[in-house]
Amino acid sequence: MKIAKSILTISRDETLQNTRTLILQQAGYHVSPARNDEEAICFIENSNSFDLVLLCHSVPESRRMYLVTRMKALYPKLPILMLYNGYDPTEAKVDGSLDSLDTPTALLDMIGFLTMKSGDQRLDVAG
Repeated sequence: MKIAKSILTISRDETLQNTRTLILQQAGYHVSPARNDEEAICFIENSNSFDLVLLCHSVPESRRMYLVTRMKALYPKLPILMLYNGYDPTEAKVDGSLDSLDTPTALLDMIGFLTMKSGDQRLDVAG
């Protein structure tokens, strides 16, 4: 039996996050939504594993930097995909980026690509 890959989504926009969660769940992913920095860090510190973090463009740049730096310090191999809106540069050291207006297919393709980088094995953030 194939284990569903697990994604942590971080967003300040509840409607966008709910829409993305539905898309991801319909594609077979297990999704944990975080709506602020504290929830996101709590998920990362207290979860068994995530295969990817999806960071929404609604998270301000200073918070992106904080979250990515903190998550990468804890779990350097955990892929982080950042969605951006138009020209939205970031200093955060993410593993991939995608325009927030791209299609759901493009989002799922990018998630598939980033999670395959780990040899299609779950990244155990607990160890």
